[in-house]
Amino acid sequence: MLKGRLGCNRCPVSVLPRAIEIRRVYKVTWPVEMLILPRRIILVTVMMAVFLSPPMGDVLWAQERRAVQGIWSTTFTAPDHPAWGIDDHVCFIACPPITRQHLRSLLANPANDHRSLQDLAQESTQVANQYVTGLMTEGARERRKRYDPAADPIIQCAPPDLISLVLAPTVIAIEVHDDEVIIRHEYWNTVRAIRRLAGQRAPSGGTATRLGSSTARFEGQTLIVESRNVAGVTPNIAAVTTTDGTTIVERYAASGNGARLDLELMIDDPASYREPLILTQSRVRTPGEMILDTPSCEAISGKP
Repeated sequence: MLKGRLGCNRCPVSVLPRAIEIRRVYKVTWPVEMLILPRRIILVTVMMAVFLSPPMGDVLWAQERRAVQGIWSTTFTAPDHPAWGIDDHVCFIACPPITRQHLRSLLANPANDHRSLQDLAQESTQVANQYVTGLMTEGARERRKRYDPAADPIIQCAPPDLISLVLAPTVIAIEVHDDEVIIRHEYWNTVRAIRRLAGQRAPSGGTATRLGSSTARFEGQTLIVESRNVAGVTPNIAAVTTTDGTTIVERYAASGNGARLDLELMIDDPASYREPLILTQSRVRTPGEMILDTPSCEAISGKP
């Protein structure tokens, strides 16, 4: 009688508990007539469903890819974008977190309503410079004192160092592939192809080079690019100076709605800073922008 109501007059009763268990475990909603098919057919059907479904790792990987992939601009190239805050315009190249924190506290204080934004920005910058100077070693201060803008390698049409390249306020594009991350910088038409090593860090040791030895990995939806053995530089960026063997870590974190990309750049060089120096920069997604193929050095020195 029971088998008749289920529509299977010739199926052995022993098949039914197994069919019900399969429905419970795999949460399938097939009709009972399918669930009481011979066991071999059931097994093949379930295995096909499992193999044809995208693995959870692939779903997470797709989310990581979407979060940071795209074309990104700063206030320098997209000044009218509605996502900007006042602190973004003040830190349009880069600044330590204390700059934004101090500026926001000044803006929130009614006692500063009579002061100009330029005045508040200058105060915040001074506070940040004092903070960074306090982190610098004596050797780093001496290097900054000896810095001569006229002798800067970029003036001589030499390719930029890694810090100057990453913090340049021109457009960048990020592409995420299975085995590498490609970052295209409009600045000096630079393309960085960075190996993806899940859970691994860049190798240490070896000869220091301009861009170092870089690897990319994800922590959730945050893209982390770690470069070791970076050659020492004293670029045209206030309070920044490094020695050979520096480690530089870029952390690109997209906002929840995917409209912003916040960069945290960490410079780890004990010979220059008593603790790692953190600089921040914000970008917005600008799908309509293009990376211009401009001469690398003409605007600086007149040389093609």
